Amino acid sequence: GAYVRFDTTKDRTVEATTALSYVDARGAARNLRAEGGHSFDSVRRGAQRTWEKRLDDVRVRGGDDTLRRTFYSSLYRSFLAPNVGSDVDGRYTGWDQEIHRAKGFTYYQNWSLWDTYRTQSQLLSLLAPREARDMAISVIKIDEESGWLPKWGYGTVETNIMTGDPVTPFLTNAYQQGLLHGWEEKAYRALKKNADGVPPTESPAVGREANREYLADGFAPYVKGRPHAKPGDSDYDHGASATLEYALSDAMLSRMARDLGHDADAKRYAERAQSYRNVFDPSTGFFRARDAEGAFTGPADPAQSEGFHEGTSWQYQWLVPQDLPGMIDLIGGTAAANERLDSFFAYDRLLADPAKTAREVWVNGPYDYYNADKYNPQNEPDLIAPYTYLSTGQPWKTTDVVHAALTLFTDTPTGMTGNDDLGTMSAWNVLSSIGIFPIQPGYDTWGLSTPVFDRVDLTLDRRYYPRGTLTITAPGTSDADRYIQSARTDGSPYARTWLTTDALRSVRSLAFTVGPQPSGWGTSTEAVPPPLT
Repeated sequence: GAYVRFDTTKDRTVEATTALSYVDARGAARNLRAEGGHSFDSVRRGAQRTWEKRLDDVRVRGGDDTLRRTFYSSLYRSFLAPNVGSDVDGRYTGWDQEIHRAKGFTYYQNWSLWDTYRTQSQLLSLLAPREARDMAISVIKIDEESGWLPKWGYGTVETNIMTGDPVTPFLTNAYQQGLLHGWEEKAYRALKKNADGVPPTESPAVGREANREYLADGFAPYVKGRPHAKPGDSDYDHGASATLEYALSDAMLSRMARDLGHDADAKRYAERAQSYRNVFDPSTGFFRARDAEGAFTGPADPAQSEGFHEGTSWQYQWLVPQDLPGMIDLIGGTAAANERLDSFFAYDRLLADPAKTAREVWVNGPYDYYNADKYNPQNEPDLIAPYTYLSTGQPWKTTDVVHAALTLFTDTPTGMTGNDDLGTMSAWNVLSSIGIFPIQPGYDTWGLSTPVFDRVDLTLDRRYYPRGTLTITAPGTSDADRYIQSARTDGSPYARTWLTTDALRSVRSLAFTVGPQPSGWGTSTEAVPPPLT
Protein backbone atom coordinates (compact mmCIF):
# COMPACT_ATOMS: atom_id res chain seq x y z
CA GLY A 1 0.00 0.00 0.00
CA ALA A 2 0.90 3.64 -0.10
CA TYR A 3 -0.28 6.98 1.17
CA VAL A 4 0.28 10.65 0.32
CA ARG A 5 -0.01 13.76 2.50
CA PHE A 6 -0.98 17.30 1.53
CA ASP A 7 -0.53 20.62 3.26
CA THR A 8 -4.07 21.99 3.23
CA THR A 9 -3.56 24.82 5.71
CA LYS A 10 -3.92 27.40 2.93
CA ASP A 11 -5.80 25.52 0.21
CA ARG A 12 -8.43 23.02 1.32
CA THR A 13 -9.01 21.62 -2.20
CA VAL A 14 -7.01 18.55 -3.21
CA GLU A 15 -7.43 17.36 -6.77
CA ALA A 16 -5.92 14.05 -7.92
CA THR A 17 -5.98 12.09 -11.17
CA THR A 18 -5.53 8.32 -11.37
CA ALA A 19 -4.98 6.01 -14.30
CA LEU A 20 -5.39 2.25 -14.52
CA SER A 21 -3.76 -0.43 -16.63
CA TYR A 22 -4.46 -4.16 -16.57
CA VAL A 23 -0.98 -4.66 -18.11
CA ASP A 24 1.72 -2.77 -16.20
CA ALA A 25 2.73 0.55 -14.63
CA ARG A 26 4.10 1.77 -17.93
CA GLY A 27 0.65 1.25 -19.47
CA ALA A 28 -0.96 3.21 -16.64
CA ALA A 29 1.45 6.08 -17.20
CA ARG A 30 0.62 6.12 -20.92
CA ASN A 31 -3.07 6.07 -20.16
CA LEU A 32 -2.58 8.98 -17.78
CA ARG A 33 -0.74 11.01 -20.40
CA ALA A 34 -3.42 10.29 -22.97
CA GLU A 35 -6.45 10.95 -20.79
CA GLY A 36 -5.28 12.86 -17.70
CA GLY A 37 -4.18 16.40 -17.03
CA HIS A 38 -7.63 17.95 -16.96
CA SER A 39 -9.41 19.54 -14.03
CA PHE A 40 -12.17 17.75 -12.16
CA ASP A 41 -14.82 20.09 -13.55
CA SER A 42 -13.53 19.58 -17.09
CA VAL A 43 -13.59 15.80 -16.74
CA ARG A 44 -17.07 15.93 -15.25
CA ARG A 45 -18.36 18.06 -18.14
CA GLY A 46 -16.71 15.74 -20.65
CA ALA A 47 -18.25 12.68 -19.04
CA GLN A 48 -21.68 14.31 -19.09
CA ARG A 49 -21.32 15.20 -22.78
CA THR A 50 -20.26 11.64 -23.59
CA TRP A 51 -23.21 10.11 -21.76
CA GLU A 52 -25.68 12.61 -23.21
CA LYS A 53 -24.48 11.70 -26.70
CA ARG A 54 -24.83 7.97 -26.00
CA LEU A 55 -28.24 8.20 -24.33
CA ASP A 56 -29.49 10.61 -26.99
CA ASP A 57 -29.49 7.69 -29.46
CA VAL A 58 -32.81 6.74 -27.87
CA ARG A 59 -35.34 9.58 -27.62
CA VAL A 60 -38.69 8.85 -25.99
CA ARG A 61 -41.82 10.95 -25.95
CA GLY A 62 -44.79 10.44 -23.68
CA GLY A 63 -45.03 9.08 -20.18
CA ASP A 64 -44.38 11.09 -17.04
CA ASP A 65 -41.05 12.27 -15.64
CA THR A 66 -40.73 9.24 -13.37
CA LEU A 67 -41.19 6.81 -16.24
CA ARG A 68 -38.61 8.61 -18.36
CA ARG A 69 -36.09 8.85 -15.50
CA THR A 70 -36.53 5.15 -14.85
CA PHE A 71 -36.08 4.33 -18.53
CA TYR A 72 -32.93 6.39 -19.00
CA SER A 73 -31.45 5.05 -15.76
CA SER A 74 -31.86 1.55 -17.19
CA LEU A 75 -30.42 2.61 -20.53
CA TYR A 76 -27.39 4.06 -18.71
CA ARG A 77 -26.79 0.85 -16.75
CA SER A 78 -27.10 -1.21 -19.94
CA PHE A 79 -23.92 0.44 -21.26
CA LEU A 80 -21.72 -0.07 -18.19
CA ALA A 81 -20.33 -3.52 -19.05
CA PRO A 82 -18.32 -5.23 -20.38
CA ASN A 83 -15.50 -2.75 -19.85
CA VAL A 84 -12.41 -1.89 -21.84
CA GLY A 85 -9.41 -3.99 -20.82
CA SER A 86 -6.78 -2.66 -23.22
CA ASP A 87 -4.50 0.35 -22.83
CA VAL A 88 -4.33 3.32 -25.18
CA ASP A 89 -1.60 1.52 -27.13
CA GLY A 90 -3.82 -1.56 -27.56
CA ARG A 91 -1.93 -3.79 -25.12
CA TYR A 92 -3.93 -6.09 -22.84
CA THR A 93 -3.34 -9.07 -20.60
CA GLY A 94 -4.86 -12.19 -22.13
CA TRP A 95 -6.20 -15.30 -20.45
CA ASP A 96 -2.79 -16.94 -20.96
CA GLN A 97 -1.46 -14.17 -18.67
CA GLU A 98 0.69 -12.94 -21.55
CA ILE A 99 0.66 -9.42 -22.97
CA HIS A 100 -1.07 -9.04 -26.34
CA ARG A 101 -1.90 -6.09 -28.55
CA ALA A 102 -5.38 -5.55 -29.97
CA LYS A 103 -5.16 -4.63 -33.64
CA GLY A 104 -8.26 -3.32 -35.35
CA PHE A 105 -10.47 -3.71 -32.28
CA THR A 106 -10.76 -2.67 -28.64
CA TYR A 107 -10.33 -5.45 -26.11
CA TYR A 108 -13.14 -5.86 -23.57
CA GLN A 109 -13.37 -7.96 -20.42
CA ASN A 110 -15.80 -9.19 -17.72
CA TRP A 111 -18.41 -11.58 -19.10
CA SER A 112 -21.59 -12.36 -17.19
CA LEU A 113 -22.71 -14.46 -20.13
CA TRP A 114 -25.41 -16.60 -18.48
CA ASP A 115 -27.20 -13.33 -17.84
CA THR A 116 -26.32 -11.04 -20.71
CA TYR A 117 -26.92 -13.46 -23.60
CA ARG A 118 -30.67 -13.06 -23.09
CA THR A 119 -31.06 -9.26 -23.30
CA GLN A 120 -28.03 -7.01 -22.97
CA SER A 121 -25.97 -8.43 -25.82
CA GLN A 122 -28.92 -7.91 -28.18
CA LEU A 123 -29.47 -4.35 -26.97
CA LEU A 124 -25.80 -3.54 -27.56
CA SER A 125 -25.92 -5.12 -31.01
CA LEU A 126 -28.80 -2.77 -31.82
CA LEU A 127 -27.57 0.47 -30.25
CA ALA A 128 -23.79 0.00 -30.10
CA PRO A 129 -22.89 -2.50 -32.84
CA ARG A 130 -19.28 -1.36 -33.22
CA GLU A 131 -18.59 -1.92 -29.54
CA ALA A 132 -20.61 -5.17 -29.60
CA ARG A 133 -18.43 -6.39 -32.47
CA ASP A 134 -15.28 -5.67 -30.47
CA MET A 135 -16.78 -7.49 -27.49
CA ALA A 136 -17.47 -10.59 -29.59
CA ILE A 137 -13.94 -10.52 -31.01
CA SER A 138 -12.59 -10.22 -27.47
CA VAL A 139 -14.40 -13.42 -26.52
CA ILE A 140 -12.95 -15.19 -29.56
CA LYS A 141 -9.51 -14.00 -28.44
CA ILE A 142 -10.09 -15.72 -25.08
CA ASP A 143 -10.41 -19.01 -26.94
CA GLU A 144 -7.25 -18.29 -28.95
CA GLU A 145 -5.22 -17.41 -25.88
CA SER A 146 -6.55 -19.84 -23.28
CA GLY A 147 -7.75 -22.74 -25.41
CA TRP A 148 -11.44 -22.48 -24.51
CA LEU A 149 -14.30 -20.04 -24.67
CA PRO A 150 -15.38 -18.45 -21.37
CA LYS A 151 -18.41 -19.10 -19.20
CA TRP A 152 -18.13 -16.25 -16.66
CA GLY A 153 -14.88 -14.37 -17.16
CA TYR A 154 -13.67 -12.00 -14.45
CA GLY A 155 -10.74 -10.03 -15.83
CA THR A 156 -8.36 -12.76 -17.01
CA VAL A 157 -9.84 -15.47 -14.79
CA GLU A 158 -12.48 -18.10 -15.53
CA THR A 159 -14.80 -18.26 -12.53
CA ASN A 160 -17.07 -20.99 -13.98
CA ILE A 161 -20.00 -19.26 -12.34
CA MET A 162 -23.44 -20.34 -13.60
CA THR A 163 -24.16 -23.29 -15.86
CA GLY A 164 -25.15 -24.38 -19.35
CA ASP A 165 -23.44 -23.00 -22.45
CA PRO A 166 -24.09 -19.24 -22.52
CA VAL A 167 -21.17 -18.31 -24.75
CA THR A 168 -22.77 -20.01 -27.75
CA PRO A 169 -25.90 -17.84 -28.00
CA PHE A 170 -23.76 -14.81 -27.17
CA LEU A 171 -21.53 -15.39 -30.19
CA THR A 172 -24.23 -16.69 -32.54
CA ASN A 173 -26.21 -13.53 -31.77
CA ALA A 174 -23.20 -11.46 -32.83
CA TYR A 175 -23.01 -13.53 -36.02
CA GLN A 176 -26.73 -13.23 -36.77
CA GLN A 177 -26.56 -9.46 -36.21
CA GLY A 178 -23.80 -9.20 -38.83
CA LEU A 179 -21.06 -8.28 -36.36
CA LEU A 180 -18.54 -11.04 -37.14
CA HIS A 181 -17.62 -10.23 -40.74
CA GLY A 182 -14.20 -11.75 -41.34
CA TRP A 183 -14.35 -13.72 -38.09
CA GLU A 184 -17.16 -16.16 -38.90
CA GLU A 185 -15.13 -19.33 -39.36
CA LYS A 186 -12.81 -18.59 -36.47
CA ALA A 187 -15.82 -18.10 -34.20
CA TYR A 188 -17.47 -21.23 -35.56
CA ARG A 189 -14.41 -23.41 -34.93
CA ALA A 190 -14.25 -22.22 -31.33
CA LEU A 191 -17.96 -22.81 -30.82
CA LYS A 192 -17.81 -26.27 -32.39
CA LYS A 193 -14.95 -27.30 -30.09
CA ASN A 194 -16.90 -25.97 -27.12
CA ALA A 195 -20.12 -27.72 -28.17
CA ASP A 196 -18.55 -31.11 -28.89
CA GLY A 197 -15.99 -31.43 -26.12
CA VAL A 198 -15.05 -30.85 -22.50
CA PRO A 199 -12.02 -28.82 -21.38
CA PRO A 200 -9.19 -31.01 -20.07
CA THR A 201 -8.26 -31.24 -16.41
CA GLU A 202 -5.39 -28.78 -16.74
CA SER A 203 -7.69 -26.07 -18.13
CA PRO A 204 -9.38 -23.81 -15.56
CA ALA A 205 -12.54 -23.85 -17.69
CA VAL A 206 -15.36 -26.35 -17.19
CA GLY A 207 -17.19 -25.51 -20.45
CA ARG A 208 -20.03 -27.94 -21.06
CA GLU A 209 -19.02 -29.97 -18.04
CA ALA A 210 -21.67 -32.67 -18.51
CA ASN A 211 -21.16 -32.90 -22.27
CA ARG A 212 -19.99 -36.54 -22.34
CA GLU A 213 -23.26 -37.74 -20.84
CA TYR A 214 -25.29 -35.25 -22.84
CA LEU A 215 -23.81 -36.45 -26.12
CA ALA A 216 -24.11 -40.13 -25.18
CA ASP A 217 -27.51 -40.14 -23.49
CA GLY A 218 -29.21 -36.92 -24.62
CA PHE A 219 -29.29 -35.25 -21.20
CA ALA A 220 -26.99 -33.85 -18.53
CA PRO A 221 -27.47 -35.91 -15.36
CA TYR A 222 -28.29 -34.39 -12.00
CA VAL A 223 -25.74 -35.83 -9.56
CA LYS A 224 -26.50 -34.43 -6.15
CA GLY A 225 -23.46 -33.86 -3.94
CA ARG A 226 -20.91 -34.65 -6.64
CA PRO A 227 -17.53 -33.08 -5.71
CA HIS A 228 -16.60 -30.12 -7.89
CA ALA A 229 -13.57 -30.82 -10.04
CA LYS A 230 -12.88 -27.10 -10.46
CA PRO A 231 -13.92 -23.90 -8.66
CA GLY A 232 -17.29 -22.42 -9.51
CA ASP A 233 -20.65 -23.93 -10.34
CA SER A 234 -21.17 -27.40 -11.78
CA ASP A 235 -23.56 -28.48 -14.52
CA TYR A 236 -24.02 -31.76 -12.63
CA ASP A 237 -25.63 -29.81 -9.78
CA HIS A 238 -28.21 -28.48 -12.24
CA GLY A 239 -28.56 -31.26 -14.81
CA ALA A 240 -32.13 -30.47 -15.86
CA SER A 241 -31.57 -26.81 -16.63
CA ALA A 242 -28.12 -27.54 -18.11
CA THR A 243 -29.83 -29.89 -20.58
CA LEU A 244 -32.28 -27.17 -21.61
CA GLU A 245 -29.48 -24.65 -22.05
CA TYR A 246 -27.25 -27.05 -23.99
CA ALA A 247 -30.20 -27.75 -26.32
CA LEU A 248 -30.89 -24.04 -26.80
CA SER A 249 -27.24 -23.47 -27.68
CA ASP A 250 -27.21 -26.40 -30.09
CA ALA A 251 -30.17 -24.88 -31.93
CA MET A 252 -28.41 -21.55 -32.33
CA LEU A 253 -25.17 -23.19 -33.45
CA SER A 254 -27.13 -25.29 -35.96
CA ARG A 255 -28.38 -22.16 -37.69
CA MET A 256 -24.90 -20.68 -37.84
CA ALA A 257 -23.49 -23.96 -39.20
CA ARG A 258 -26.16 -24.08 -41.89
CA ASP A 259 -25.46 -20.51 -42.97
CA LEU A 260 -21.73 -21.23 -43.24
CA GLY A 261 -22.26 -24.39 -45.30
CA HIS A 262 -21.43 -26.94 -42.59
CA ASP A 263 -24.48 -29.01 -43.44
CA ALA A 264 -23.59 -32.19 -41.55
CA ASP A 265 -22.86 -30.20 -38.41
CA ALA A 266 -26.06 -28.23 -38.85
CA LYS A 267 -28.12 -31.44 -38.99
CA ARG A 268 -26.34 -32.90 -35.97
CA TYR A 269 -26.83 -29.79 -33.84
CA ALA A 270 -30.47 -29.46 -34.90
CA GLU A 271 -31.09 -33.02 -33.75
CA ARG A 272 -29.35 -32.28 -30.44
CA ALA A 273 -31.51 -29.18 -30.03
CA GLN A 274 -34.42 -31.57 -29.46
CA SER A 275 -32.72 -32.95 -26.33
CA TYR A 276 -35.04 -30.84 -24.20
CA ARG A 277 -37.55 -33.66 -24.76
CA ASN A 278 -35.30 -36.06 -22.84
CA VAL A 279 -35.92 -34.26 -19.54
CA PHE A 280 -39.68 -34.06 -20.00
CA ASP A 281 -41.55 -36.33 -17.58
CA PRO A 282 -44.93 -37.33 -19.08
CA SER A 283 -46.17 -38.40 -15.66
CA THR A 284 -45.94 -34.83 -14.34
CA GLY A 285 -46.19 -32.90 -17.60
CA PHE A 286 -43.08 -30.88 -16.67
CA PHE A 287 -39.35 -30.95 -17.19
CA ARG A 288 -37.59 -32.95 -14.51
CA ALA A 289 -34.02 -33.87 -13.60
CA ARG A 290 -32.67 -37.35 -14.37
CA ASP A 291 -29.95 -39.11 -12.43
CA ALA A 292 -26.87 -40.83 -13.86
CA GLU A 293 -28.87 -44.01 -14.52
CA GLY A 294 -31.54 -42.09 -16.41
CA ALA A 295 -34.30 -42.22 -13.79
CA PHE A 296 -36.31 -39.09 -13.05
CA THR A 297 -35.27 -37.80 -9.67
CA GLY A 298 -36.22 -35.24 -7.06
CA PRO A 299 -39.72 -34.24 -5.95
CA ALA A 300 -42.42 -34.82 -8.56
CA ASP A 301 -44.03 -31.49 -7.64
CA PRO A 302 -42.61 -29.08 -10.25
CA ALA A 303 -42.65 -26.24 -7.71
CA GLN A 304 -40.31 -28.27 -5.48
CA SER A 305 -38.13 -29.61 -8.29
CA GLU A 306 -34.39 -30.10 -8.03
CA GLY A 307 -31.66 -29.87 -10.64
CA PHE A 308 -32.59 -26.42 -11.99
CA HIS A 309 -30.21 -23.50 -11.52
CA GLU A 310 -31.84 -20.58 -9.70
CA GLY A 311 -35.34 -21.73 -10.52
CA THR A 312 -37.87 -24.50 -10.64
CA SER A 313 -39.39 -26.61 -13.39
CA TRP A 314 -42.22 -24.11 -13.60
CA GLN A 315 -39.82 -21.31 -14.38
CA TYR A 316 -37.74 -23.30 -16.86
CA GLN A 317 -40.83 -24.65 -18.65
CA TRP A 318 -40.67 -21.94 -21.28
CA LEU A 319 -36.91 -21.98 -21.97
CA VAL A 320 -37.28 -23.76 -25.31
CA PRO A 321 -37.21 -20.77 -27.67
CA GLN A 322 -35.87 -22.93 -30.49
CA ASP A 323 -39.02 -25.08 -30.60
CA LEU A 324 -41.96 -23.66 -28.67
CA PRO A 325 -44.51 -25.53 -30.85
CA GLY A 326 -42.82 -28.81 -29.94
CA MET A 327 -42.76 -27.94 -26.25
CA ILE A 328 -46.39 -26.85 -26.36
CA ASP A 329 -47.36 -30.17 -27.92
CA LEU A 330 -45.59 -31.98 -25.08
CA ILE A 331 -47.73 -30.30 -22.45
CA GLY A 332 -51.00 -30.93 -24.26
CA GLY A 333 -51.40 -28.26 -26.93
CA THR A 334 -52.15 -24.57 -27.12
CA ALA A 335 -55.14 -24.52 -24.77
CA ALA A 336 -53.20 -26.39 -22.09
CA ALA A 337 -50.21 -24.09 -22.57
CA ASN A 338 -52.36 -20.97 -22.15
CA GLU A 339 -53.95 -22.42 -19.03
CA ARG A 340 -50.52 -23.14 -17.60
CA LEU A 341 -49.22 -19.70 -18.55
CA ASP A 342 -52.22 -18.03 -16.91
CA SER A 343 -51.53 -19.96 -13.71
CA PHE A 344 -47.82 -19.18 -13.88
CA PHE A 345 -48.41 -15.43 -14.18
CA ALA A 346 -51.41 -15.40 -11.79
CA TYR A 347 -53.17 -13.77 -14.70
CA ASP A 348 -56.58 -13.18 -13.07
CA ARG A 349 -54.97 -11.38 -10.13
CA LEU A 350 -52.68 -9.56 -12.53
CA LEU A 351 -55.64 -8.04 -14.39
CA ALA A 352 -57.16 -6.88 -11.11
CA ASP A 353 -53.96 -5.28 -9.74
CA PRO A 354 -50.80 -5.53 -11.88
CA ALA A 355 -48.38 -3.77 -9.51
CA LYS A 356 -49.55 -5.65 -6.42
CA THR A 357 -49.34 -8.98 -8.24
CA ALA A 358 -45.80 -8.18 -9.37
CA ARG A 359 -44.67 -7.32 -5.85
CA GLU A 360 -46.62 -9.75 -3.71
CA VAL A 361 -47.24 -12.80 -5.90
CA TRP A 362 -44.27 -12.92 -8.27
CA VAL A 363 -41.47 -11.52 -6.10
CA ASN A 364 -40.61 -13.30 -2.86
CA GLY A 365 -37.17 -11.78 -2.29
CA PRO A 366 -34.26 -10.69 -4.48
CA TYR A 367 -32.51 -14.07 -4.34
CA ASP A 368 -35.38 -16.42 -3.50
CA TYR A 369 -35.27 -18.64 -6.58
CA TYR A 370 -36.72 -21.95 -5.45
CA ASN A 371 -39.94 -23.56 -4.21
CA ALA A 372 -42.20 -21.50 -6.46
CA ASP A 373 -44.73 -22.06 -9.20
CA LYS A 374 -44.95 -18.42 -10.25
CA TYR A 375 -43.09 -16.11 -12.61
CA ASN A 376 -39.89 -14.61 -11.23
CA PRO A 377 -39.39 -11.33 -13.15
CA GLN A 378 -36.09 -10.52 -11.45
CA ASN A 379 -34.02 -13.48 -12.59
CA GLU A 380 -32.75 -14.67 -15.93
CA PRO A 381 -34.54 -18.02 -16.53
CA ASP A 382 -37.87 -16.20 -16.81
CA LEU A 383 -36.88 -13.19 -18.92
CA ILE A 384 -38.36 -14.56 -22.15
CA ALA A 385 -41.39 -16.21 -20.52
CA PRO A 386 -43.92 -13.34 -20.95
CA TYR A 387 -43.36 -13.48 -24.70
CA THR A 388 -44.49 -17.12 -24.86
CA TYR A 389 -48.04 -15.85 -25.36
CA LEU A 390 -46.93 -14.65 -28.81
CA SER A 391 -46.71 -18.33 -29.75
CA THR A 392 -50.02 -19.37 -28.21
CA GLY A 393 -52.34 -16.98 -30.05
CA GLN A 394 -52.83 -14.56 -27.14
CA PRO A 395 -50.30 -11.77 -27.74
CA TRP A 396 -52.24 -9.21 -25.68
CA LYS A 397 -51.33 -11.19 -22.56
CA THR A 398 -47.65 -10.58 -23.30
CA THR A 399 -48.35 -6.86 -22.96
CA ASP A 400 -50.31 -7.42 -19.73
CA VAL A 401 -47.46 -9.36 -18.13
CA VAL A 402 -44.66 -7.16 -19.45
CA HIS A 403 -46.32 -3.93 -18.33
CA ALA A 404 -46.93 -5.39 -14.87
CA ALA A 405 -43.27 -6.42 -14.60
CA LEU A 406 -42.18 -2.95 -15.68
CA THR A 407 -43.79 -1.52 -12.53
CA LEU A 408 -40.97 -3.14 -10.55
CA PHE A 409 -38.55 -0.61 -12.07
CA THR A 410 -38.69 2.85 -10.50
CA ASP A 411 -36.46 5.91 -10.09
CA THR A 412 -35.82 5.25 -6.39
CA PRO A 413 -32.66 3.82 -4.78
CA THR A 414 -34.30 0.38 -4.79
CA GLY A 415 -35.85 0.89 -8.19
CA MET A 416 -34.27 -2.01 -10.04
CA THR A 417 -35.53 -5.51 -9.49
CA GLY A 418 -33.04 -8.10 -8.21
CA ASN A 419 -29.43 -8.15 -9.42
CA ASP A 420 -28.71 -6.21 -12.60
CA ASP A 421 -26.07 -8.77 -13.66
CA LEU A 422 -23.96 -6.39 -15.73
CA GLY A 423 -26.92 -4.71 -17.43
CA THR A 424 -29.15 -7.72 -18.03
CA MET A 425 -32.21 -6.59 -16.09
CA SER A 426 -31.80 -2.97 -17.19
CA ALA A 427 -31.67 -4.10 -20.83
CA TRP A 428 -34.86 -6.11 -20.26
CA ASN A 429 -36.54 -2.92 -19.07
CA VAL A 430 -35.29 -0.89 -22.04
CA LEU A 431 -36.29 -3.42 -24.70
CA SER A 432 -39.66 -4.23 -23.16
CA SER A 433 -40.41 -0.52 -22.76
CA ILE A 434 -39.88 0.21 -26.45
CA GLY A 435 -41.83 -2.85 -27.60
CA ILE A 436 -39.20 -5.10 -29.22
CA PHE A 437 -37.57 -8.01 -27.41
CA PRO A 438 -35.14 -10.83 -28.43
CA ILE A 439 -37.33 -13.89 -28.03
CA GLN A 440 -34.85 -16.40 -29.49
CA PRO A 441 -31.51 -15.50 -27.84
CA GLY A 442 -28.71 -16.38 -30.18
CA TYR A 443 -30.83 -15.69 -33.25
CA ASP A 444 -32.23 -12.45 -34.69
CA THR A 445 -35.94 -12.74 -33.87
CA TRP A 446 -37.56 -9.78 -32.10
CA GLY A 447 -40.98 -10.22 -30.47
CA LEU A 448 -43.40 -7.31 -30.41
CA SER A 449 -45.46 -5.86 -27.57
CA THR A 450 -47.00 -2.49 -26.75
CA PRO A 451 -44.45 0.26 -26.00
CA VAL A 452 -44.95 2.36 -22.88
CA PHE A 453 -44.08 5.55 -24.77
CA ASP A 454 -46.03 7.36 -27.49
CA ARG A 455 -42.91 7.60 -29.62
CA VAL A 456 -39.39 6.20 -29.56
CA ASP A 457 -36.74 7.43 -32.01
CA LEU A 458 -33.66 5.24 -32.32
CA THR A 459 -30.52 6.60 -33.97
CA LEU A 460 -28.71 3.58 -35.42
CA ASP A 461 -25.24 3.02 -36.83
CA ARG A 462 -25.50 3.29 -40.62
CA ARG A 463 -22.74 0.74 -41.07
CA TYR A 464 -25.16 -1.89 -39.79
CA TYR A 465 -28.52 -0.14 -40.22
CA PRO A 466 -28.38 1.71 -43.58
CA ARG A 467 -31.49 3.78 -42.92
CA GLY A 468 -29.90 5.18 -39.79
CA THR A 469 -33.10 5.55 -37.78
CA LEU A 470 -36.05 3.55 -36.51
CA THR A 471 -39.17 5.18 -35.10
CA ILE A 472 -41.60 3.18 -32.98
CA THR A 473 -44.95 4.83 -32.24
CA ALA A 474 -47.97 3.93 -30.14
CA PRO A 475 -50.01 7.15 -29.79
CA GLY A 476 -52.09 7.24 -26.61
CA THR A 477 -50.49 4.19 -25.02
CA SER A 478 -51.36 3.98 -21.32
CA ASP A 479 -52.48 1.58 -18.63
CA ALA A 480 -56.03 1.93 -19.97
CA ASP A 481 -55.13 1.76 -23.68
CA ARG A 482 -52.40 -0.86 -23.86
CA TYR A 483 -53.65 -3.41 -26.38
CA ILE A 484 -52.36 -3.51 -29.96
CA GLN A 485 -55.21 -3.15 -32.43
CA SER A 486 -53.00 -3.13 -35.54
CA ALA A 487 -49.41 -2.60 -36.60
CA ARG A 488 -47.79 -1.07 -39.65
CA THR A 489 -44.24 -0.99 -41.00
CA ASP A 490 -43.53 2.06 -43.17
CA GLY A 491 -47.27 2.46 -43.53
CA SER A 492 -48.02 -1.10 -44.66
CA PRO A 493 -50.13 -3.42 -42.49
CA TYR A 494 -48.07 -5.86 -40.46
CA ALA A 495 -49.82 -8.88 -38.91
CA ARG A 496 -46.98 -10.86 -37.35
CA THR A 497 -45.94 -10.69 -33.71
CA TRP A 498 -42.25 -10.71 -34.58
CA LEU A 499 -39.60 -9.11 -36.79
CA THR A 500 -36.11 -10.10 -37.87
CA THR A 501 -33.06 -7.87 -37.71
CA ASP A 502 -33.09 -7.68 -41.52
CA ALA A 503 -36.65 -6.36 -41.30
CA LEU A 504 -35.61 -3.75 -38.74
CA ARG A 505 -32.84 -2.66 -41.09
CA SER A 506 -35.24 -2.26 -44.01
CA VAL A 507 -37.89 -0.06 -42.36
CA ARG A 508 -37.96 3.41 -40.90
CA SER A 509 -41.13 3.11 -38.82
CA LEU A 510 -43.01 0.57 -36.75
CA ALA A 511 -46.40 2.00 -35.82
CA PHE A 512 -48.89 0.51 -33.36
CA THR A 513 -52.52 1.50 -32.94
CA VAL A 514 -53.62 0.79 -29.37
CA GLY A 515 -56.96 0.49 -27.63
CA PRO A 516 -58.67 -0.50 -24.35
CA GLN A 517 -59.52 -4.10 -25.30
CA PRO A 518 -57.61 -7.04 -26.82
CA SER A 519 -58.03 -7.41 -30.56
CA GLY A 520 -57.48 -10.09 -33.16
CA TRP A 521 -54.06 -8.73 -34.09
CA GLY A 522 -51.34 -11.37 -34.01
CA THR A 523 -53.70 -14.23 -33.15
CA SER A 524 -53.54 -16.24 -36.39
CA THR A 525 -51.33 -19.28 -36.78
CA GLU A 526 -49.35 -17.39 -39.44
CA ALA A 527 -48.54 -14.59 -36.98
CA VAL A 528 -46.55 -16.60 -34.45
CA PRO A 529 -42.74 -16.70 -34.33
CA PRO A 530 -41.40 -19.73 -36.25
CA PRO A 531 -39.42 -22.49 -34.53
CA LEU A 532 -35.74 -22.80 -35.40
CA THR A 533 -35.57 -26.61 -35.35
